[in-house]
Amino acid sequence: MNIIDYIKKNKNHTFKELPFNEVDNLILSLLTYIDFTDIVPAFKKEKITLKEAAEKISDKKKSFRGLFISNTFKMVQIMKDSKRYQDILLYNYMKIVNSDMQFGAMTMKLPDKSIYISFAGTDSSIIGWEEDFKMTYLYPGASQKYASIYLNKATSLLDKNIRIGGHSKGGNLSICAAMNARFFIKRKIKEITNFDGPGFLKKEIESKAYKKIESKIKMFVPKESIIGMLLYNTPDYIVVKSKGLNIFQHDAFNWQCKNNALIRDNQSKRSKNLQKKLTKKLEEMKTNERVNLVTNLFNIFKKINIKDTKEIKLKEIFKLIKEFQKLDKETQNLLTELLIIIFIK
Repeated sequence: MNIIDYIKKNKNHTFKELPFNEVDNLILSLLTYIDFTDIVPAFKKEKITLKEAAEKISDKKKSFRGLFISNTFKMVQIMKDSKRYQDILLYNYMKIVNSDMQFGAMTMKLPDKSIYISFAGTDSSIIGWEEDFKMTYLYPGASQKYASIYLNKATSLLDKNIRIGGHSKGGNLSICAAMNARFFIKRKIKEITNFDGPGFLKKEIESKAYKKIESKIKMFVPKESIIGMLLYNTPDYIVVKSKGLNIFQHDAFNWQCKNNALIRDNQSKRSKNLQKKLTKKLEEMKTNERVNLVTNLFNIFKKINIKDTKEIKLKEIFKLIKEFQKLDKETQNLLTELLIIIFIK
């Protein structure tokens, strides 16, 4: 079963009857893909229940922001009628998309008074994807800076048992926020979960800030992980079963669960090989070469007037590959492989 099936199966079980588990963690991490603008309060004293918020979402097409997570609308509509989730309090909702970043986050209070802070993953905007690629040479990036500010501002002195999580880029932001949290907040963080999100530069993984929170980090990736293999991450990640093909393994609605856990699997050879290729290439490149590569890549998107990844069809893929021919052969082959895996279903 997938997470929709899990919600239906356990809709009448409270968190007291069925304790919070890794499937609930994944479900809450995905809620920030919903556009709750003008529904969930943004840094006001007010809070709104999940049921009330879900009932105010009127436009299905505009309600989700992810490229791969289109079932969030369906998910939240089932959650609102469940005894398990409907009374979760939502607040501190943020959504920012500008020329520098694409950022989203939301705080939730569960019936047991524990706190869950979810950071949004990359949406379909080219700005969001460009920001992800900039992680190959830049730390902290705009969203990473904001994640740290958000966590410090969103956490109350009375909050205890804080969990932080995110899918895709949201997983990276969760770790980044915890790394830079105030001392008293770090002590309250119970768990940090990265669901197939990109990693960090080697320097950051080896930093004192990372080491201090490393024991609290859990990472889950699908068998054919691509996004989670970018940059340096914890080597102790858990591989889970996903029914999706290629990049759609990344879609958490394709992840499989049984009872109260995600089903374990073995990482594919292609995923391992891609990780080795990307790591090797980055280690060979100097910082200025990484900057030039990312700049040139996204200049190509601008040149052929692509502002959203939803606009990338087979014709645009061929245009991009043609532009890649101006780069060195190894880089050209790597970028072509990534494009085909990500955008050709």
